[in-house]
Amino acid sequence: MLSREQNELVTRTSKGTPGGEMLRRYWQPVALSSELSEDTPLPVDVMGEELVLFRDAKGQPQLIGRACPHRAVDLSYGRVENGGLRCIYHGWLLSGEGRCMEQPGEPDGSAFKTKIRHTAYPACDLGGLIFAYMGEGEAPRLPNFPFMNKPIEHTFVIKVLQECNYLQANEGNIDPQHLSYLHRFLSQAEAVESELNKLISNDPAPQIEVEETAYGLRLFAARANRPGKRFVRITNFIMPNASSFHGSPLVDPRKGAVNDNVGYQVHWHVPVDDYSHWKYTLAYRSDGPVDAEFQRNSQFAEIGADFRSPRTRQNRYMQNREEMKQTSFVGLGRSFQSHDKLATEAQGAILDRSVEHLGTTDRAVIMMRRQLLKAIEDMQAGRDPMFVERDGQPDALNEMVVLSQEVAADTDLLGGWWRGFDPASRGTLAIAE
Repeated sequence: MLSREQNELVTRTSKGTPGGEMLRRYWQPVALSSELSEDTPLPVDVMGEELVLFRDAKGQPQLIGRACPHRAVDLSYGRVENGGLRCIYHGWLLSGEGRCMEQPGEPDGSAFKTKIRHTAYPACDLGGLIFAYMGEGEAPRLPNFPFMNKPIEHTFVIKVLQECNYLQANEGNIDPQHLSYLHRFLSQAEAVESELNKLISNDPAPQIEVEETAYGLRLFAARANRPGKRFVRITNFIMPNASSFHGSPLVDPRKGAVNDNVGYQVHWHVPVDDYSHWKYTLAYRSDGPVDAEFQRNSQFAEIGADFRSPRTRQNRYMQNREEMKQTSFVGLGRSFQSHDKLATEAQGAILDRSVEHLGTTDRAVIMMRRQLLKAIEDMQAGRDPMFVERDGQPDALNEMVVLSQEVAADTDLLGGWWRGFDPASRGTLAIAE
């Protein structure tokens, strides 16, 4: 558990708060690439700041404050032209660097525009996501995720609004024991991945081991499998608000065999404010295209064009008690996204961690909280927090692996057995009948 004071540190994310300033030391997703057209600005709310995205004359994303520095009119209604964003009220033209390029109402020769310094943050477009750096000082190096250097067909990206503090969902990603209950299907025909469903149902008490890495945490969850064997899944927490793990299959399993170990999902939980956040979900496959249609239909079919789910607190997430008797443990259909939405939002807008009773399976959650508190401490002391990387430093993600593998029952989970696995030869899920 955390004290209430510590909980405030890691959950409050507006500008000027310790937690918010820590999160701003990292590149964060702020929109899907597909949301931002060439000629229409996009309003975005990130960590309590009202901002607007637009593309410059070269098509590169630019992120600036939404309120015009003249009379505070919303710039998302503006015109994208002359390489900048022009306010519709008086015609001021703002650049992506926050400089005023034109002030049509001022006299010829006026130097007034040179005095304007508007809020502006560096942004870039990679892997289907628009990233921004909103922190103080020089931006660090972008994390070197493999999907950033692959054709866009190798990824599927989407976002979903969750109406709770970002940290609750962030913690759920590194809690493998909950798979055996929240995501269990009573009918194998309904399971997205039937073999995995058998495994998590048969062994609801996995052995969990965690080790610290240069990017965050490496988490091992081992479940009983065939005689003399265990099945191990490696998940990663990536500082400060992302995780990588095996989620739903990358291609439709009904169309052929699936190798889990040629890709993974990445989830980022980026605060809108302290009480809601965008869950950015990216499915990545290293050896070919992701089946985008399968991803959308199996996990995101209910998500509307506004990236919101129809399942809310107000309608009790449309939980179906008859379904709970016959089909799924939670009664919310087949989508893990809906399951997670209920579980994280049902903790309240901001979970009071001082009233928790943490158990053995919460080991990774405990370690993650310590890392976040240490990152805040480092930031306040003028040091780069963990996984803020500068040019010339080693790439921490070289040590990241997402793996599902059957191993001998006596394998030391922390013994480095996973090193050297080639995606082409890694095992696929094997469950004894």
